[in-house]
Amino acid sequence: MNLDKLSPDEISGLLGRKKTEGNPMPANSLLPTEREALMELLAVSLGGSSKVLSELLGKGIAISPPVLAVKQREDLLSAGDSPFFVVLGEYTGDVSGIQILSIQKEDVQRLVQSIQPGSDAEDMEKQFQVLQQVVEGMFTSVSKSMAMVLEQDVAYSLSGMDVVDKQQDFPIAKFTSEEWFLEAAFHVKVDNSKPASFELGIPVGLAKQMAGVLIEEPDYAEETQTMEFQTNNQTTTEPKKNESPNIQSVQFSSFDDTSSVQGEPNNLNMLLDIPLQVTVELGRTKRMVKEILNVSHGSIIELDKLAGEPVDILINNKVIAVGEVVVIDENFGVRVTDILSTADRISKLR
Repeated sequence: MNLDKLSPDEISGLLGRKKTEGNPMPANSLLPTEREALMELLAVSLGGSSKVLSELLGKGIAISPPVLAVKQREDLLSAGDSPFFVVLGEYTGDVSGIQILSIQKEDVQRLVQSIQPGSDAEDMEKQFQVLQQVVEGMFTSVSKSMAMVLEQDVAYSLSGMDVVDKQQDFPIAKFTSEEWFLEAAFHVKVDNSKPASFELGIPVGLAKQMAGVLIEEPDYAEETQTMEFQTNNQTTTEPKKNESPNIQSVQFSSFDDTSSVQGEPNNLNMLLDIPLQVTVELGRTKRMVKEILNVSHGSIIELDKLAGEPVDILINNKVIAVGEVVVIDENFGVRVTDILSTADRISKLR
């Protein structure tokens, strides 16, 4: 790569540095680190939702990793053919914003045939019913995964759904004033059927908000001030031209006695003895104070997880894996079914 042909702004963008206040980042741009973090976040969230959909629908569901692109509002629904379904959703909580999802009508018909064999794929009511079931199951799970990874309160709700014959019939400007969107294109495959194409659009501002939680960028302004301070100090300590330099003999340390260095314990061995708290979480729920006071012997508290859904395995209150509950002799145990290694990579960016 020839850096001489790159502008200072392009070099700063490649390094993931912040723009100065006098030259802010364009609203339609994402830093490489932001794009990478969002790719990992969506891949983890969508991948985790495939298991929830499989249990919900009783079918084998596979979701492909997303392909990201930044598009203007007018170009957001232009990739597919008409007619198509548009599903509006909303994220609320610490991370909030609109979500626009589109899927071709023929793909919805294929989903109906795959999920409910023998049913009439041309039945519009059936198409709405199946698509609503798929979208709500998928993105309710996605929001939970985002909340876990971002360590923020995130909830998803489906706002509306409609069939659009032409792109011009659905003016996005009536629903949001956002000009630029991050589009994530992915495929949903049911058993051995042909994959259905989904196009997910979220505002670039919302995408940056999510990426900002994951990425802790260095304060380059503070770093520059520190360097300037050091330079000024060096300038004040330079000898004057008319003064004679103070020359002293160099004192070298002796390397003959190495016993103290060899006797130091290995840092890794020290870390291996640190105890960690391992917790298996079956589920959670929220109740009013009056409901808690009414709890008595024999009361049943319903949790937010479905029966048979994988349980979370936490290390020091951080989810690192999921598994299934087993019985070992007379004790409960958990068999690890999936290690969230991708989530670990995301956490390292923080």
